[in-house]
Amino acid sequence: MMFWRERERESSKDQNGEPPCGQVRVLVVGDSGVGKTSLVHLFVKGSAISSPSQTVGCTVGVKHITYGSSGSSSNSIKGDAERDFFVELWDVSGHERYKDCRSLFYSQINGVIFVHDLSQRRTKTSLQKWAVEISTTGTFSAPLGSGGPGGLPVPYLIIGNKADIAAKESTRGSSGNLVDAARQWVEKQGLLPSSEELPLTESFPGTSGLLAAAKESRYDKEAVIKFFRMLIRRRYFSDELPSLST
Repeated sequence: MMFWRERERESSKDQNGEPPCGQVRVLVVGDSGVGKTSLVHLFVKGSAISSPSQTVGCTVGVKHITYGSSGSSSNSIKGDAERDFFVELWDVSGHERYKDCRSLFYSQINGVIFVHDLSQRRTKTSLQKWAVEISTTGTFSAPLGSGGPGGLPVPYLIIGNKADIAAKESTRGSSGNLVDAARQWVEKQGLLPSSEELPLTESFPGTSGLLAAAKESRYDKEAVIKFFRMLIRRRYFSDELPSLST
């Protein structure tokens, strides 16, 4: 695969005295049809995908991120020099036919992104099932001291996708701002207190979620990048972090 060759070339930098690179692995999971592939494409390419194909087993997208200070230099992965990191986004099929083999992809996990469809409430309910499945069959890199939902021992993020569809379903025959319509729909479903400020958040044991409309290239990019950087810090710079507790 092309991205593996790119990583090999980047990894060779440390042999020439330049800062080495590293990588973190993030599972992207949720029921079939919630828009995981569209979100991964948006994260990696920065644009929407018009007709995503159904994922067979698992596909991997790679997001390049620089981390560190551009004015410093160091040959150590834990030095303060700016260096390259690769966030591997493992887009796992949510189709039931792959349920018995999904554990093949649950190895050396640094973080998890749970995705559900805002217009299909049952896909949010099933997130607990996904957390338990990963917790009981996966292996983890830089695990937390205590587990999250289902015993999940790594950081996670929840994204409610298809806000555009949810909004349209609540505003047929009416006019108004799409973001306001999305808020009204989510509040009506009991998913969000009216006092919350955007970006929209939702309840999930121990965390909150983000709102996205992948086909319209809309998501909280800053929050997602912060999540990726936090995973990099935990794997490569864990001694710089305060003790974590839940």
